[in-house]
Amino acid sequence: MSITLFLILLFCLTTFYFIIGLLTSRKVTTVDDYFLANRQVGILPLTFTLVATQLGSGLLLGTASRAYNIGLWGILYTLGMSLGFLILGFGFAAQLQSLNISTTAEIFELRYHSYKLKLFASLVSIISLWGILVAQIIASHQLFLSCGINDPRWLICFWALLIGYTMLGGLRSVIIIDTLQVIFILIIFTVVFYYALPTDGLATTFSIANLTKMQNYYFGKKYVVSALLPVVFSSALFSLIEQDLAQKFFAAKTAWTATIAAFLASIILTLFACIPLYFGIFAKIKNIAIPAGVSPLLPFIEKISSELVYALIVCALIAAIASTADSLLCAISSHIAQDFSKFLPTSRKLLVSKLITFLTGACALLLSFYVYGDIISVLEQSYRFSISCLFVPTIIAYFTPNVRQGAALVAIVCGSVSFIGVQLFLPHSIMQDLIPLALSLLGYILGAILAEQ
Repeated sequence: MSITLFLILLFCLTTFYFIIGLLTSRKVTTVDDYFLANRQVGILPLTFTLVATQLGSGLLLGTASRAYNIGLWGILYTLGMSLGFLILGFGFAAQLQSLNISTTAEIFELRYHSYKLKLFASLVSIISLWGILVAQIIASHQLFLSCGINDPRWLICFWALLIGYTMLGGLRSVIIIDTLQVIFILIIFTVVFYYALPTDGLATTFSIANLTKMQNYYFGKKYVVSALLPVVFSSALFSLIEQDLAQKFFAAKTAWTATIAAFLASIILTLFACIPLYFGIFAKIKNIAIPAGVSPLLPFIEKISSELVYALIVCALIAAIASTADSLLCAISSHIAQDFSKFLPTSRKLLVSKLITFLTGACALLLSFYVYGDIISVLEQSYRFSISCLFVPTIIAYFTPNVRQGAALVAIVCGSVSFIGVQLFLPHSIMQDLIPLALSLLGYILGAILAEQ
C-alpha cells in the first residue's frame, strides 16, 4: 500500500472532522450542552454514537486476532457488549435517562448522599476509561506501524486533530462525527466482506455442521468455557456502568429513545462482528503469514483487495478507533469537570471543560508510548477494576432510593480488596470476575444489616 495515499486519505477525513468540531463549537454555549448536547439526542444519532462507542480496536482488530487463534469463540468479546446493550434495552437505558444526572458517579451523591463516595467512584471510572483510551491509541500505533509508518509524529498529528475536534465541540461534535464514521465503516467493511465471501455454496459453507467441522479441524484445542466466559462477563457488566455509554443515555431526548437505541445498537454490533470474525478465521485457513504484533485482519484484506481499497479499509479501522476514543475522551473530561467541580475555577466553566478535554487526551497519548500488551487484555483489566469496585452499589442505587451509605462503602472496600486478591491468586479464571462481585454484594448486605442496628 502507498503510504502517501493512506496519509492523504486519513488526514483529509480527520481534517473534515476537525472542521465539523470547529463549526459545532459555535453552537455550544453551556457546559450541559458541551457534555450532554442539551439532552435532545434522537434515536438514530443515539444509535450510531452507541455503536461507535463500542466499535473500536477491540471489536475489529481484537476479534480478528482472537478468531485467528481460537476460531468461532473469537466473537465472545462482541457478544458481551451486545448482551450489555440488550440488558440496557430491557429497562436499564430508560432508567439512566430518567435520573437526570450527568455522570455515573453522581448516583453516589444523589442516592447515598456522599460527596466523598462520588469522588471515589469518579476516580475509579476515570482510571478504567483511561486504560481503554490508552488501548485505542496503542491500536492506532500498531496500525500505523503495519502500514510502514514508523515516524511517531504522524501518530501525534492524527491524535492532535482528534483531541482538537472533541475539545472544541464536545458531545455534539462527537455524535455528528460518530454517525459519519459508523456509516463509513459499515459501508467499506460490508462491501469488502461481500466480495471476500465464497462464490459457491454459501448455505453449505456456513452451515452448523460445516462450521463445527472447520472449528475442530483448524482450531483443534478444546477450550474450557470457564476460561472464555470472563471476556463476555466483563464487557457485558461494564456496559451497564461505564460513563461513555451512560453519558449518551443521559443525553437522550426521552426514555423511549434510549431504549430503542440500545436494542438497535445490540443488533448492529452482533451482525457487524461477523465480519472481523470471518476475516480472522479465513486468514488462518488460507495460512496467511501474520507478522508479530499485527492483527490478521490487515494481511488478509491486503491480500484480497486493491491498493485503494486497502487504504480505505485502514482508514475505516482508524475511524473505528477514533469513534471510540472521542467518546472516551468526552466521558473522562465529563467526570473531571463535573464531579470535581468544587476544586476547579468557577468562572468560565466551558473554557475550563475544554482545557480539561485537551489535557486528558494529551496525557493519554503520552502514556500510550509506555504501555504494552494485547488490546483485549488491556480492555478486560480496565473493565474488571471498575466492575469489582462499583458495580454492586451503582446498580442498586439505579433502581431504589432506599440505600445505605455505609453499605456502599463496605461493598466498595470488599470489591476492591478481592479484585487485588484474585489478580494475584486466580489468574485466567471466571472466578476472577465472580468472587469480587460476590464479596462486594455480601459486603453491601452486611453493611446494610449493620446500619439497621
